[in-house]
Amino acid sequence: MDKMDIIPNRPIWKKIIHSIHDGFWDSLGYPATLSRRVHYGVLKAKRPHIQNTIWLRSVIKWQTWLNYEENHICYLHPGHNGDYDLLHRHIPQLDGLVSNTVIKNYRCDISSVGGLSSSNNSDINIATLDDFALEFSRELATPISVDQLRKNLDHHRLRLYKMFFSQYSWMPGRLYWNNIDGIQHFTAVRYLSIQLGVPVQLKGELNSFNLNLKKVQQLTDVWDLYLLPDKEVYGILLDCLLRVKIPLGISNAPDWENGENTKYRIIWLERDKIIPARVSRFLTQAGFASVNQYLLQQKKNELYKVTGLKGVRISLSH
Repeated sequence: MDKMDIIPNRPIWKKIIHSIHDGFWDSLGYPATLSRRVHYGVLKAKRPHIQNTIWLRSVIKWQTWLNYEENHICYLHPGHNGDYDLLHRHIPQLDGLVSNTVIKNYRCDISSVGGLSSSNNSDINIATLDDFALEFSRELATPISVDQLRKNLDHHRLRLYKMFFSQYSWMPGRLYWNNIDGIQHFTAVRYLSIQLGVPVQLKGELNSFNLNLKKVQQLTDVWDLYLLPDKEVYGILLDCLLRVKIPLGISNAPDWENGENTKYRIIWLERDKIIPARVSRFLTQAGFASVNQYLLQQKKNELYKVTGLKGVRISLSH
C-alpha cells in the first residue's frame, strides 16, 4: 500500500490497484506516482506572482544567484538505504552567467529612466513612473509649466549629475535610478519634462548587467531546471522521484520581490540521463514553470536585438 497515500476519496480496492500499478511502472523508471498525484491535483503546477512594477524589487536577481553558495547545488543521489544521499555539486556553467559593465560617465535623458530602487511607497504595485507622479507627486507635477519644472529642478535633493543607474538585459527597456531619496521631485521633473517636451539631462554611473548567452546555452544543454514551491519539493515531489530512483539537484531560486523567492526552489534534472529526462518531459507537459524556457527566451531576445527582429517575452509567473 502507498505509504504516502494523500489522494482523497478513493475506495480501498482502488488504492491497492493504483499502488500496485504505480509501483510497477515506477520500478521501471516511469514516474507513475508523480503522474497520478498531478492528475488528482495533489501536486499542482504553481507559478509565482512576479509583479511588473517600477521597483527594483521586481527584477529577478540573476546576477547574485547562488553567489553565497559559490555556484554549488544540493545534489541528491539514491542511496543504498532507500533514501537520498546528500552531496554538494559545483555547476561550472554558472561561473560568469551574468556580466557587469560599469560606465562611469553615463549620460541619458530623464525620460529614459523607467524604474526606481526604493521609496516609502515601494510596497505599492505601480507599473510606470508617470502613474507614480500622478498619484504621489501631483502637487509637484502641476501645473504643467516651465516654471513648475524649474522649481522642481532647484530642489536640493536632486543631484542630476551625480546619479547611479542600473539596467538588466532580462528587463529590456527599463533603466533604474538607484535612488536614496528625492523620488517625488524626480518623478515630477520627469513627468513635466515629457509633457513639455523639454529635455533634462542626467549624468552618473551605470551598472549594466547582461546574461552571458554562451553560458545560458551551456547550462540549458546540461540541465533541465524547474521552479516549484518549497514545501512541495521537500514533500510530495521528493517522495515521487525517490520511487523512480533518479538523482536530482535542488537549489535556491534567484532573489525577487523582497524574499518572495524563498517560497520556491529550483530542481535540477540532468538531460543526458534517461529517467531524469523522462521526468522533465512530464513536468513540461504538465505546465510546471521551466527555468530553461525562460533563460533560452532571454537568449533569443538578446539575439533579436542584434538582428533587429522583435523578441517574445516568457515569464516564470502567471
